[in-house]
Amino acid sequence: MPDPADNILGSPGAGFLMLMQKLQQERLVVAIGSQAGAEVVLADTLAYVQERKAFGRSIVKFQNTQFKLAECATEVEVGRVFLDRLIAEHMAGEYLVKECSMAKLWQTEMLGRVVDACLQMFGGYGYMLEYPISRAYMDARVQRIFAGTNEVMKIIIAKQMGL
Repeated sequence: MPDPADNILGSPGAGFLMLMQKLQQERLVVAIGSQAGAEVVLADTLAYVQERKAFGRSIVKFQNTQFKLAECATEVEVGRVFLDRLIAEHMAGEYLVKECSMAKLWQTEMLGRVVDACLQMFGGYGYMLEYPISRAYMDARVQRIFAGTNEVMKIIIAKQMGL
């Protein structure tokens, strides 16, 4: 039988310190996952609205659909640019506690907005588990809790601002 001491990572009692040293990276990873989720949901929704018909035409032809998709695409693009910059700075070893907290806050909230808007375009199908949008909707909510709740992110950001 293996000795449990052989399974210890680092020194005994140092786990919390090790965790604290990687919080910036953890929050960046959650932001990356949220960004990727928003990009996938938007792409899936664009494909769906071109196929789905209502009142004899594809729902992509309705101005409301176009406006909502334009809003979602703008949020996704803004998120991507911010995140790409943070990834490069993180890889360069920069101290980004405030920025990674901002990214975790913003990207997870953006994911929630994008998934909600996109699910609406699926109508009743959006709530059926057979559609990936339904799973994306369920998965999006927990992102605002992982790696510190978004309320905690706001506290960290405020402190980093000297407030």
